Amino acid sequence: MAQVSSSVKKMHFVEIVLILSVVVATMVKYAFGFQSSFFLEIFCILLAVVYFPFGFYFIGKPADNYSSTVSIVLGFIYSLGVMAILISEVNIDSYRYPLIADFFILAAVVGYLLYRLRSAEFPRVYINAQLIRVAFIVFVSLFILIAK
Repeated sequence: MAQVSSSVKKMHFVEIVLILSVVVATMVKYAFGFQSSFFLEIFCILLAVVYFPFGFYFIGKPADNYSSTVSIVLGFIYSLGVMAILISEVNIDSYRYPLIADFFILAAVVGYLLYRLRSAEFPRVYINAQLIRVAFIVFVSLFILIAK
């Protein structure tokens, strides 16, 4: 439990608020039938902007001696995942295909992160923070696929 709390502390406040906003807006839309698409679109777009152009800042480097390349690539992949959530939320035709493709991309990311964790190249807190981000995208996507 201490590792999870330290991994969440590694994430920025803006990112945590946007993640929770997307989760709450998704649950409100599907559980209560309230059409909160406008807020959901805004939160997804802001979260995608946080991940891709500003991924080097919000995701951060594993340590000071690493380059920002890993965080930029991970930010791009997370941004694609959030955009797949946005596409499925606004109910664009054939929304399932980007979500399914995103599952395969995120599975590759999880495999890469577990490989890095096993080789002890990245700190455990950094890897756990990435796995929390992946879990958020996967669980929201699965919730949307099941709810529709």
